[in-house]
Amino acid sequence: MGEDGVINVIQKLYNEFSPMEKKVANYILRNPDMVVEYTVKDLAKASDVSEATVVRMCKHAGYKGYWAFRTMLARDMGTIKKEKKGNVDNDNVIRELFQVYAEMIQTLGNRISIRAMKESAKILDTCKQVYIIAGGDTGTVAKHLSFRLGRAGIRAIYNELADYYLNTINLADQEDALIAISKSGITKTVLQGVELAQKKGLPVIAITEYENSALGELADHVLVCKGDFGRFDYYKNYSNLSVTAVVEALIGLLENRDKIIEKEMDTIELMLSEAKL
Repeated sequence: MGEDGVINVIQKLYNEFSPMEKKVANYILRNPDMVVEYTVKDLAKASDVSEATVVRMCKHAGYKGYWAFRTMLARDMGTIKKEKKGNVDNDNVIRELFQVYAEMIQTLGNRISIRAMKESAKILDTCKQVYIIAGGDTGTVAKHLSFRLGRAGIRAIYNELADYYLNTINLADQEDALIAISKSGITKTVLQGVELAQKKGLPVIAITEYENSALGELADHVLVCKGDFGRFDYYKNYSNLSVTAVVEALIGLLENRDKIIEKEMDTIELMLSEAKL
């Protein structure tokens, strides 16, 4: 394949692909930053083809399989980003960092499910108490969320020890709720807590970077906390900026729930009056 980048390879071979392979190629060409984070299952679903078709297209393009293809695409996207940033004036590095953070938050706001946010806020607003579980570095965010919920008038229970929170969930009843935080969506103790909560009949709200992860598939509502789709660091992302942004947005929704309900009622009344006319 020489030194050609993945995008160039796909463009050169595009006419040789089958119609179904072209659907995969089209999606990749339009969304390369997102594809570097996708599993075979994710890309197949996004392209509306089978997983086998995704693998065939990768091999047709000259790669040993999907993993090799995605690795090379991630390398290419990283190179492009470095070239773009290479011309930044050193005096503006700090401003550039804030710009990157701002873009991450904007991306997050554009992609998050508004319905999931509203349903999650409704659950928290009506539950007797909420249990918060997290693992690793997201424990600090969970502790912050517990504090913020308390200030919003919602009783929240959090402890960083897995044995402790598993025991407390075991004492919960159906009027309670669970918030599970895991960026990877595969943290073992968090998944154990979710499974226990489901047995107790608790609604589960997940905050994770991967909607199709084990955690995402178990939860009733998923709040995706991934604002940077150009990253390829599934296991090495230590930034909690996007997680914190989701937490603050959820709290903001709760703190303004009276105004939101009032506005929705006004909208309903307007629709009813127009219907009568």
